[in-house]
Amino acid sequence: MVQRFFAERSLLARRSIIFANFTGEEEGLLGSAYFVDHLPVPIDSLAAMVNFDMVGRLRNDKLIVYGVATATELRALLDSANAPMHFAITAQGDGFGPSDQSSFYAKDIPVLHFFTDLHDDYHRATDVAERINAGGEARVVALAERVVRAIADRPSRLTYVRVAAPPPVADSREGSDVYLGSIPDMAGGDVVGLRLTGVRAGSPADEGGLKAGDVIVEFGGTPVKDLEEYSRALYSHKPGDEVSLVVLRNGQRATLKVKLGKRGG
Repeated sequence: MVQRFFAERSLLARRSIIFANFTGEEEGLLGSAYFVDHLPVPIDSLAAMVNFDMVGRLRNDKLIVYGVATATELRALLDSANAPMHFAITAQGDGFGPSDQSSFYAKDIPVLHFFTDLHDDYHRATDVAERINAGGEARVVALAERVVRAIADRPSRLTYVRVAAPPPVADSREGSDVYLGSIPDMAGGDVVGLRLTGVRAGSPADEGGLKAGDVIVEFGGTPVKDLEEYSRALYSHKPGDEVSLVVLRNGQRATLKVKLGKRGG
């Protein structure tokens, strides 16, 4: 629909716009992860990525937009675009999250994710086309078109920001208050170990020197072959513990010292 908005207007955007559809998101962002590694243009030419995931259930004009802190200019651009549209926007700063924008933000690209929130039919057979709020979705797309055009028509690029997100709130599992701040690559693939899509700014992982693309193969003396083994090793420790992590980085083994944090702390 955004593509049609631009196609129907005579004025072209200053920058080219790529429209991409991804699959395999819930299997580990497979489509977007592959796309960002096989782009049809140089990656340093990308100004931003705007993601639409679950925008068909607008209620009471309430809209969630993630990633507004991933570039210094994005919040103002969003507010300006929304001024004549009057959405009740809940703006979230973090660029990481369980959707395809994460694949791009991990490559230092500013992102936005438009989302009309969860609903009672999520992942159920009752989630049928008749329940879509088509008019509301059209309004969300109209807002997004204004934002995309503002980004594309800027004389200069957006200023990327690596956002320091708050640690997630602890759940009820024993040991689950331990926090590292790594962003696992859920696609996994044939890699032995846990590959990282990224690390949260200011987290223990960041302060300990972990980087996107690292593959954790040992955690506190325990071998790590996959996400499950990594989780067991992490939750066997407590906040404040100093542990050694062995990672593969560009094919070379490196040992890092990390002081574990506390979720919600």
